[in-house]
Amino acid sequence: MGPPLAKIEPVVKVELERVEALELLGMTLAHLNDSEARVEVSPRVPLLMAIRDKLAFALLEGT
Repeated sequence: MGPPLAKIEPVVKVELERVEALELLGMTLAHLNDSEARVEVSPRVPLLMAIRDKLAFALLEGT
């Protein structure tokens, strides 16, 4: 299977394959772009930004 790629802590611990992490990053970016286009400042935006940052960091570490 390969080494674990991304971990989101402390609330949830998730281990993803690289492809899964890329898919999740893409979905996260799509939601952030949608929020930005709507000029929406909802409570989910900071969480999405944190997920984006952690996934991007984990993907960069894995290369």
